[in-house]
Amino acid sequence: MNLSDLLRHASSTAAAPLLADLGLIDAVSPELAAAPLSARDVAELVDGYPHAPTPAVTGAVLTRDEAELVAPCLAALARDADRVLLIDSGSTDDTVQRAACAHPRVRTLHAPWVDDFAHHRNLALRETAEGWVFHVDADEVLHAAHAGRLRRVLRALDHVLPDTDLVVCPAVVDVDGTTYTENRRVLRARTSLAFRGRVHERPYDAAGNNPPRVYVSVRLDHCGYTPEEIARKHKHRRNGHLLALARRDEPDNPKWLYHQIRDALDPATATPELLREQFAELARAVTALPATAPDHLAERRHDSWVLLCELALGFGGAEEIVHWAGQLEAVGGHVEAAYFRGVLETSRLLSRLSDLAEQLGGAGAWETPDNRAHLARLFELQATVALASGRYELVADAHRKAVERGAGQGLADDLGHLRQLLARLSPGPAQTS
Repeated sequence: MNLSDLLRHASSTAAAPLLADLGLIDAVSPELAAAPLSARDVAELVDGYPHAPTPAVTGAVLTRDEAELVAPCLAALARDADRVLLIDSGSTDDTVQRAACAHPRVRTLHAPWVDDFAHHRNLALRETAEGWVFHVDADEVLHAAHAGRLRRVLRALDHVLPDTDLVVCPAVVDVDGTTYTENRRVLRARTSLAFRGRVHERPYDAAGNNPPRVYVSVRLDHCGYTPEEIARKHKHRRNGHLLALARRDEPDNPKWLYHQIRDALDPATATPELLREQFAELARAVTALPATAPDHLAERRHDSWVLLCELALGFGGAEEIVHWAGQLEAVGGHVEAAYFRGVLETSRLLSRLSDLAEQLGGAGAWETPDNRAHLARLFELQATVALASGRYELVADAHRKAVERGAGQGLADDLGHLRQLLARLSPGPAQTS
């Protein structure tokens, strides 16, 4: 029996406490799904679970001037963390004092900031002797309805996989509803894993590869990337500085170049020349990456291919889009590949329609009494093509010419249907109480 067998059993019946707790697991990484269990059958595990100890959990929170956020963050951990390790990097406000009042057991470790998030997360692991470490950012709050869930999952994992070094991933939800699931936040205190990366840090094994992962129905609500918080913490400037240091430390790691380009990308203001330069630099870095590179180097390969397509869209690189969309499709990125190919083909079609809209208008030079009816239909066609291709400046004139010659009703009907559709799609006025 392996873990996948046990989870399937838990999904079909959750009568026993162990199966109910395992039911909070949404998914596991493939190597973990195949992990064999020492128990002979499900009944053996279920029967032994009432005697399983509840593991110690330490909430690790990195802070620096988080007085407005730290109290709700720590208070929400009351049912899932026995204690909190606050690693403070020189707060000048009353962050530490508010933290001490927000949770019954808080220990503060003062650690100077060294431009390295991984350093501070590893410090939390070294400072915790037993159980599990739950890394929570100060701008995150455990969702109230999910309080207590993490402790249940950790107890179940200790029972069924006591010797497996793994990470547990809660979901993080931004204020705009964007959800992130690849958040490797919960590790055993005596783990052999270590965080790497001055920013965008993640835990890896000694070879730099991803550890086994468990994805759970536990949600953290994140407010750290609202415009106000970004400005207050100067996050763009801070992250840009950390990425520059990371590239200096690891010049052959294309992940840092990917993040630099992605974080600074503004398609509305970037020139085609700049986009082409960024494309060439990222393409060289990704192409030079060996196929056998460890995850620490290669984990943004797929995302880099997506970004390459985005950059190519900006400078009209049709051949480049075709190439990198093919790379995406070859590794299962069918949706991304279809999107970029669709945008490319749509751009081509709209360009042809735009040219056609202008060409059709030129036929008016050959008007005679005999072809007036056909010309009316032609102007109506021009108006339709101009509307479809976004050449709105041509629509009104073409429609007027069609009407003057006895046509235009078809376009008027289409516009009526379009108005009805827009009315259905547009949100109604805000309701007031």
